[in-house]
Amino acid sequence: MIPSPSLPWFELARFRRSRLTRAAIVAVALVPLFYGAMYVWANLDPTGNIDSVKAAVVNEDKLIEITGRDGKKQPVAIGRQLAGNLVSDDGDNNYDWVLTDAKDAQRGLATGDYKAVLTIPENLSSAATSTSGDPQDAIQGNLDLQTNDAVNYINGTIARTILQAAKSALNAQVTETYLDNVYLSFSDLKLALDDAADGAAELADGSDQLSDGAGELGDGADQLAGGAGELADGAGTLADGNRKLARGAKQLDSGAKQLSSGLEQLDERTSTLPRDSRRLADGAAQVADGTAQVDELVQGVTKGLLGSTDRAETDIDRLASSLRTLANQCRDASPAGLDCSAIEGTASRAGDLKTFVRDVRGRASGAGQQTRLLADGARQVADGTSELARSVPALVDAIGQASDGANRLTDGTGQLRKGADAAASGADRLADGGDELAVGADQLADGAGQLVDGADQLSAGATKLSTGLDEGSGQVPDYTSSEREKLAKTAATPIEDAADRLHPVKNYGAALAPYFISLALWVGAMAIFLLLRPLSARAIASTAGSIRTALAGYLPGLAISLVQVALLLAVLQGIIGVEPANQALLIGIALATAAVFVAINQMFVALLGPAGRFAALVFVSLQLTSSGGTYPIETSPPFFNVLHDLLPMTYTVHGLRAALAGGTDGVVRDVLVLGLFTALALGVTVLAARRKQIVTITRLHPTLQV
Repeated sequence: MIPSPSLPWFELARFRRSRLTRAAIVAVALVPLFYGAMYVWANLDPTGNIDSVKAAVVNEDKLIEITGRDGKKQPVAIGRQLAGNLVSDDGDNNYDWVLTDAKDAQRGLATGDYKAVLTIPENLSSAATSTSGDPQDAIQGNLDLQTNDAVNYINGTIARTILQAAKSALNAQVTETYLDNVYLSFSDLKLALDDAADGAAELADGSDQLSDGAGELGDGADQLAGGAGELADGAGTLADGNRKLARGAKQLDSGAKQLSSGLEQLDERTSTLPRDSRRLADGAAQVADGTAQVDELVQGVTKGLLGSTDRAETDIDRLASSLRTLANQCRDASPAGLDCSAIEGTASRAGDLKTFVRDVRGRASGAGQQTRLLADGARQVADGTSELARSVPALVDAIGQASDGANRLTDGTGQLRKGADAAASGADRLADGGDELAVGADQLADGAGQLVDGADQLSAGATKLSTGLDEGSGQVPDYTSSEREKLAKTAATPIEDAADRLHPVKNYGAALAPYFISLALWVGAMAIFLLLRPLSARAIASTAGSIRTALAGYLPGLAISLVQVALLLAVLQGIIGVEPANQALLIGIALATAAVFVAINQMFVALLGPAGRFAALVFVSLQLTSSGGTYPIETSPPFFNVLHDLLPMTYTVHGLRAALAGGTDGVVRDVLVLGLFTALALGVTVLAARRKQIVTITRLHPTLQV
């Protein structure tokens, strides 16, 4: 059933009549070349030429100064840095940024001279550095990007993409600087923790020394309390002796007064001396014996008192020294709850006590001398009265002298009595002071014990603190400059782009080439049947069958379409530079595309006549919108998703993409579907040819002639 070569040739042979008809064939062959090559060329690499698009950047950011870690002022100008990066970036994927003012930028945006305007606000530097201060003052900076959709809509999307890249780079840089300071703070913190640990260790050592000193203080306080108790006991004994001395001195004073009175009476009554001399001698002997006893008693008391006062003075000196040492240690330790001034005050009272002891010792020594003189005098009186008894005349002469001596004795015994009273009072005060000193020493011992406990607790706490600080310092990292730089960069941009395109194409034009090739071959097929007849009149008028007639109209169009394919692929690859991943597959899919599109356009015109060309226009519009040649078909409304699998251009686009980008998944399905569409279209054309072979009134007089 293959038509004879003469039938297709007859359809083409009629275009050999003149140059114009031959040029028409050439023009039809060139139609897909203009559509396909021009569209691919125009969209070859639009993003690669973004650097020829002018955009304006307006920097209103104000320079600020911040205090660095070294205490020096450092200038910060984030806006100037961003503007400089944009203007100096000569990459192919960036605008031709122009630094200008707000007025010029708005004028250029309105007229289209600037496709985008980026305004950097005056507080950008302040916002970028606000995280280093009070968290309540932290703010985010805003970049104002303006585009004009009245000039170009796609440009707004491109501008936002470029701004996002610039903003990400700026954020990463600001974050990197902030994190570098954070990691540097780790090193400072580690150093501070090490210093604190050393200080805590020194505190623990000082606490141990304080505990030892407080222990010694407690021991000294115990000794002081013991000495103060002994002092109080000795002072009590001294007070008792002084009271006895006072009573004896009182008796002695009373006797001395009686003696003086008697001597005066004796002086007046010398006439009765012989009679009374013996009585006087006896009384004088008794007086001598009494004064001897008093002297013995006074001397014993005085000796004991002198020895006690000597020991007391030594003890007082030792106590005062211990108290001063204790006060110094207390002031150095400064323990909580203990008044060190009380210890110093107690030490200062030791001088008064020492003075008092010396006064008592002086008075006791004077009393001993007086009693010694009294004893000697009494003995002399006894001897004198005896002598008087033996020699009255001599006694009479000595009465005056005795009377004078008795008067002096009275004065001495009065002084002795006063001294004894004072010594007793002083001994009582000394006893009271000793008791107070003992109580204070006991309190001091208790305070020293508490100080020892507190010092031990302080030492344990300081040791624990030092250990904790050492452990904390070990857990704080200490980064070198290179480590900080690496960590800051990693933390500032923890995730980097790692986009991997499977079967990548060279550029945007190569990506859209399958869509434009399909469109070009469809337009080329439509142009073919603007020039050729879908069914040859000679074949219809002949006795050839409908299949031969349909093929006779199909093969000339297919031949021209093959020339279209050859020219289109040659220009795309040889001139524009589209490089297919699979050359053989590209040629095969392109030929299959040409075959199915020629068959469908022949079918429309053969079946519907001139109206078939309008149907071809409608049909191609449905194919272009549902083929997914530009955006993924899933982004289109559901109506186009339904048409996607039902129209042939879907499979031509998919097959051509596989040939240009690589990959063979679904290619066999594409070829089979395209073959099925070709067969169906030819089958409908056969039916149309059979119908045209039947002559009707409508065919002889058509309603519409185009």
